[in-house]
Amino acid sequence: MGFNKIYINKEKIISSFKSKGAQGVSDMFLKYDGIILEGDCNVCHHIEKIMSKEETVEYRENLIEVYMLQLLEGLYKIN
Repeated sequence: MGFNKIYINKEKIISSFKSKGAQGVSDMFLKYDGIILEGDCNVCHHIEKIMSKEETVEYRENLIEVYMLQLLEGLYKIN
């Protein structure tokens, strides 16, 4: 069995959210052994903070849902 890693950037997060919702985004963080985030990506770091919370998966997915909907509505700057 190998070490599974994923490179995550804002485009991958947005694409995953649009196709699979908050569950698709959380799955990226839960299904891999190693996560490599784009260095200057605020979106990546916000999602990482949500996923590192000591809460249930459902609660974290709810936070992702709210954040991503606000992001896509233009309430946050995407960089």
